[in-house]
Amino acid sequence: MTITLENTLLRLEVCPEVGGSVVRFEALRKDGAVDLFRPGNPEETDPNRMALYPLVPWSNRISGGGFDWQGEHYPLAPNRDDQRLPIHGDGWQQAWTVRQRTANQLTLALESNHQPPFDYRASLIYRIDGAALTVELVVTHLGQTPAPYGMGLHPWFPRTDDVRIDAPCDGVWEVDSEQLPTQWRAIAERPEWDFRHAGTLPAAQIDNLFTGWNGHARLRWPSRDLTLYIDTDPACPRYLVYSPGAGADFFCFEPITHDVDAHHRQAPLDHGLIELGKGQTFRSRYRFQVTA
Repeated sequence: MTITLENTLLRLEVCPEVGGSVVRFEALRKDGAVDLFRPGNPEETDPNRMALYPLVPWSNRISGGGFDWQGEHYPLAPNRDDQRLPIHGDGWQQAWTVRQRTANQLTLALESNHQPPFDYRASLIYRIDGAALTVELVVTHLGQTPAPYGMGLHPWFPRTDDVRIDAPCDGVWEVDSEQLPTQWRAIAERPEWDFRHAGTLPAAQIDNLFTGWNGHARLRWPSRDLTLYIDTDPACPRYLVYSPGAGADFFCFEPITHDVDAHHRQAPLDHGLIELGKGQTFRSRYRFQVTA
C-alpha cells in the first residue's frame, strides 16, 4: 500500500511497508509531472529500487563482523545477500507503521531491538509545503546500555549528462575494494571529485564520502530546466556520492551524520557518531526545495 501527499506544486508517494521508502517525488509543472528522485515501483519490495529511504541507526558499512562499545563486543552480520558487510542499519529493511496522516504530512513509526546495542524508537515524518519536501528523522534510545547512533537519508536522483552538483567540502575519503575508507585526501588532490563549484559526476564509479560540508547543496539539471536545493538541520557535516558510472541512470547524494565505519575509528564520537543513553533523542531534518 502506498500513501500520496499532494499540493499544487508537488506529489509524494510513500510506501511505509518497504522501509518507509519514498516511491516517487514529482514536481507538478504546466508541461506535466517531472521526477525529482529516480522513480521506484510501488510493487517493489527492495528499498534499493525505490526513490529514497531512511538510514538509521547508522549509515553505510561497518567492518570487522561487529564493533566494541563501552567494553562490550556487538556482532553484526551482513544484512544483504549481495553485501559482505552489514550496511545502512536496519530501519530501511523493516515495515514502518502509519502514526498520523494529514493532507500534507505523513508520520511513520518504528521500534527495533533485534540488533544490540540498538534498541530504539524512530519517527519518520514526510511533509510537503509549497515547493519543498521536508523529511524529519527522530530516534530515541530505549536500551539500558548507551549506544552509538548515526543517521541520514539515501535518495536516488536521475543522472543526466549535464547534471551538476554544488556542495561545499574540504576533502574526500578514498576506499578499498569493500568500499571502506583508507585515506583522506584534501579535495584539491582529487579535482575529478570536486563538487564545490558545479561539479560533474565522473565517468567511472564513485562511492565516496566527503567531509567539511556545511549542510547546503544544489543539484542542477540544465536540460530539464530544474534545480533542487538541499538543506539539513542541524547541518550535516558529510555527504556521500554514489553512482556505478556514466552508463547508470541514477546517482545518490546522501546527507549523513558520520564517517563510514566510524565505529572502528579512534575517538568514534569525533567522527560523527552520537552516543545516546536511555530516553535520549537525536533528530535531523532534510529539506528538498525545487525551482525551475
